[in-house]
Amino acid sequence: MKRLMCVLMVMMVLCGMLFSQGDKEVQAPSATGTKAAAPVKVGMIASVFGTQSFNDDVKDGVVAVSSKYGIQNVCMEVPEVTDTANSIRTLISQGCNFIVISSSDYEDGMKEVASEYPNVKFLYLADKVTGDANIISTEYAENEAAFLLGVLAGRLTKANNVGGVLAIKGDTVQEKYRYGFTAGVQAVNPSCQVQMAYTNSYADINKGNEVATAMYTKGADFVGTFAGACNLGVFNAAKAAGEGKYCFGAAKGQFDKMPDKIVASLVKPVDKAILSIIGDYIEHGTFDSSKTLKLGLSNQGVMVRYTNQNAELLKLVTPEMKKELDSYSEKIINGSLKVPANEQEFKAMGK
Repeated sequence: MKRLMCVLMVMMVLCGMLFSQGDKEVQAPSATGTKAAAPVKVGMIASVFGTQSFNDDVKDGVVAVSSKYGIQNVCMEVPEVTDTANSIRTLISQGCNFIVISSSDYEDGMKEVASEYPNVKFLYLADKVTGDANIISTEYAENEAAFLLGVLAGRLTKANNVGGVLAIKGDTVQEKYRYGFTAGVQAVNPSCQVQMAYTNSYADINKGNEVATAMYTKGADFVGTFAGACNLGVFNAAKAAGEGKYCFGAAKGQFDKMPDKIVASLVKPVDKAILSIIGDYIEHGTFDSSKTLKLGLSNQGVMVRYTNQNAELLKLVTPEMKKELDSYSEKIINGSLKVPANEQEFKAMGK
């Protein structure tokens, strides 16, 4: 009897092993449909999170990828540019093999580490870069949407005085906003004064407040901003400036940050671009660094959105104004209007 029991136990163990092996052989592939060379873990660095700025939109994209494909992510705040390379190396040491870079401040550090780790993929969202096989870059036409926002400012202003608060002078993205916005104002209101100033920071809320307050004091009644967390300071300045003083936002709109003051915003739906690019890599192994992904009005990479938080404020934007913005948008998309992206192109427009 004991011998029979032993035989039965051995048979049960063998059957269990067979069923276990069978499960492994017929196990369905992951729902992600992952076809990348290795399991993907996404990392990203940014100066600060939690301000509803571009960084938060990028993080939303990273989180969306992680949620859809069931993968991990690490989002790290790196306020000091000098820490860029070592911070990226830290992400890699934690297993991140697809790293998203949101700001041109980090370009040099990114390139340094990319050359050290050719098998790590990078998505650079700040500007066009070439010559790096493991870096995909995007080129946003912020100037196109900034032009439309300038047109709106030129039509809305009663003081014939508007402003723009930017972060870092010389930064490609910042200059696109500056000259696109200014060209838009002048296209419909050549006599309007356009104030422009830099905070020299993407994170100093107080500096954003200080710069915008100076503009309102000097007569501006509409101030746009494209300066990261500094935007919050601009919104606060608009509130303090009182009646008849308004502003424009950025990122996803930021309308809830100051519902009584933010009339419209330059929006870059970067989260959708991230989901598309990294998703394509995960599903198909697609990673073409030879082409820069261009995102503008034509493919809704940039756009102007009107407030969805304040119906009374929205009434400032008349149907005629919306129609005019649509008309300019069509001209930009069909190529009959070229919007300047830098000082040289801006000056050439006036010739």
